Order: sequence, then C-alpha cells, then structure tokens
Amino acid sequence: MNTVKTSTPMKPNMQMLCRLLDHLTIRGLWLSFALWLTSLSAMSAPLDARTSGAQALHKAVITWVAQTQSVSPEAVDIAPMDPRLQIQTCSQALAMDLPFASAQTVRVRCPQPAWQLYVRVAIAGQAATPTPAPSQAAAPAPEQRQVLVAAVPLQRGMQLNATHVRLADVDTPGMPVNVLEHVSQVLYAEVVRDVRPDTPLRSQDIRPTVLVKRGQMVLMSVGQTSGFKISARVEAMQDGRYGEQIKLKNRESGRLLTGQVKGPNQVEGL
Repeated sequence: MNTVKTSTPMKPNMQMLCRLLDHLTIRGLWLSFALWLTSLSAMSAPLDARTSGAQALHKAVITWVAQTQSVSPEAVDIAPMDPRLQIQTCSQALAMDLPFASAQTVRVRCPQPAWQLYVRVAIAGQAATPTPAPSQAAAPAPEQRQVLVAAVPLQRGMQLNATHVRLADVDTPGMPVNVLEHVSQVLYAEVVRDVRPDTPLRSQDIRPTVLVKRGQMVLMSVGQTSGFKISARVEAMQDGRYGEQIKLKNRESGRLLTGQVKGPNQVEGL
C-alpha cells in the first residue's frame, strides 16, 4: 500500500511567527535599556552637581584652615554634614571666618548664589573646644548708658532735689535725646510736665526754679575769684532763676548792681 505524503502550510508560518516575536522582543529590550540609561543620566545630573559643590566646599575649607592655623592639610578633618543638605556650586570665591571664640567652627559664605554654612572642623593634636551652635549663639546685649531717671512720680511745678531722681542703666536704642546724666543738673530746678517713675529725664522736662523774688533782700558775695570774699545785703530788683543775671540795689548807697543767682536768696556780684 502506497503512503501519500501531504505537506501542510502551518509549519513555515509558525517559524516566521517565532522569528518575528524574537525580533520584537530584542527590540523591546534594547528600547527599555536605552530609556533606563536616559533616566539614569537625568537623575544623576543634579546629584553630580551637589557632589561637586560639596567637594569644592570640603577642599576650600581644608585649605583655608591649614593656611590660617599653620598646619598641614592632612591634619584637618571635617565633620560629616547632613546628607540631605544641598550645596550649590559657588560661582565666586568662598569667604570664610571664625564667628566664635573657638577655631572648631568655620563659617562659609558664598556671594553668588548667596548661601551660608557652618562647618565643624578638627585639627589633629588639638583638643576640641565646645562652641555654641549658630542657632544657639547668644545675641549681643544692647548697648546701655547711665542716665538720670525719676525715682518717684514727678508733678508739674515740683522743685527737685537729689531724692527725686536716681542714676540707672538704660538701653541706648530708643533712648530720647537730651537726657540728663548728673544729679547736679536737677538741683534748683522744677518740673514743667508730669514724669512717671523710671522715665529718663530730659532737659526739656525741667527748668531752673525761681530762687530770688523781686523786693527780697538777698546776700550778694563778691571777690571769690580774687582770694577774698565780701558779702552784703542788697535788694533784688527782679525775679531770678538759678544762673540768671538780675539787677540789685544797695539801699544804703542807692547804687544799682548786677549779680548772678547762685542759690535761694544768694547772688554773686559781677
């Protein structure tokens, strides 16, 4: 019996289909690989930039510390910084200084782009000195000045003496102008406006009080600067405040004189 061989068209078709699938699979793998390389490059670019900025900072700090401390660069060690810190590459020379008393903290500043960092360093053979963190650094105390303040409530028209005032240290920022600094400045003076306790006294808050009244007999002294002193009772021809010059009259001779008020019912002849 003769066997009749028949050919089927399915086998060549299956082979072609397998080759096509292999070709597409290889192309897909290459495409995926190319996309992965592209994304990896995009992701690594900012990382490289940050790394270069940190490396430049690291090198600059070591060089500066070695030069200023007169040590070899190998003796300088920088403490690890926060890995989350993004350090931009500085387009200009970095500026460095020691903001604290200790030499273990270096302040690094970049002009462009503007940023600032504090870097902890250690030098081999030198003991570390504790320094405050930048955020904990104490603010400088405000400058103060010793001035005259009211010790009690001062009312308008009150004649002042040393018990009404006291010296106190007051912060200079915000201090009014023309403040008084000596107790002698309020002697024989009166208040022209009400002043609360602990308030600095100004020159415009007081004025010389009337120490001599017109028609009163006052004691006039002359010759103090010449080494002798002569006193006489004379009549005041006008009111006078401390330091003012007033007219006087000698009742016995009728002569008119001039004197400067120096105290209650006391004048100094001119």
